Amino acid sequence: MSEPVVVARGLTRLYGRQAAVDSLNFDVRPGEIFGYLGPNGAGKTTTIRLLLGLIRPTRGVVRVLGQTPRSGSPLLARIGYVPGEPGLPGHLTGRQILNLCAGLGARPAPLRGWACDMLGLSAEDLAKPAHSCSRGVKQKIVIAAAMQHDPDLLILDEPTTGLDPLVQSDFMDALREHRARGKTVFFSSHVLSEVEALCDRVTVLRDGRIILESAVTELAAAAERRLWLRMPPPVRGAVTNPPAIRGAEFLRAQDDWLLYRVPAGHVQTIIADLADIYPLDFRLESAFEEGFLSLYRRTEGEAAIATPPEPS
Repeated sequence: MSEPVVVARGLTRLYGRQAAVDSLNFDVRPGEIFGYLGPNGAGKTTTIRLLLGLIRPTRGVVRVLGQTPRSGSPLLARIGYVPGEPGLPGHLTGRQILNLCAGLGARPAPLRGWACDMLGLSAEDLAKPAHSCSRGVKQKIVIAAAMQHDPDLLILDEPTTGLDPLVQSDFMDALREHRARGKTVFFSSHVLSEVEALCDRVTVLRDGRIILESAVTELAAAAERRLWLRMPPPVRGAVTNPPAIRGAEFLRAQDDWLLYRVPAGHVQTIIADLADIYPLDFRLESAFEEGFLSLYRRTEGEAAIATPPEPS
């Protein structure tokens, strides 16, 4: 079996007496998209800085691509990095920034053209100084700079911020292609729908410690579902006496919709019952996101909110 791309054992970083990350143990395997999640302040950015060698552990071990990361190490040429808050030199054009990043790694940029096409970065975009570019174009430049040299490991921190939906979709397809070629992606995001669609495994942090590790398929299979049901009028009568659906619990009415909770394993049952109810419309949604948010809320103390789907 191949050696993990990232290995963390007892990884701890203290700032004074405060632990930003505490005793982390995880592996990232070759050829996977690894989700690294948690609320703000959980320790995600500190972990990424440790992986890049920008800071050193207070104690514990971290190895990336078989090496101990150090600032300025040749190892960094094998990594592509999209920071959560990229700062571009405003006086340089997009093309100059791509050239600068390629030069820092002293590696060719065989995927530059492909990355620019995938992101919709035009020649006109690349000719502008960064200070005159929109937030979306700046994000595209940062992503292209991270991918242009075909890195063995991509470290992505909120990478889709500022991208329009079509570019987001193309970018996610590009990450799947990157994985299919045996490359590895370390993916940190608050967009849990992206995590569910992309990641093979996830690790969740809270207060600097790992609180959950799981394959995404296992989490999705174990997740409850939310059934949104729209019945023929009068809606008020339907709310007073909502249709009974085997295995589902009626929660509430919202606008023209009725909301039910469906435990894992009951989807086939409720689909069979819908045929006898004749709804005008329905949506069946995974509660995957709600499961993660409940972990976050233990820290943040927020109340759960479900919103009805947009009408078709």
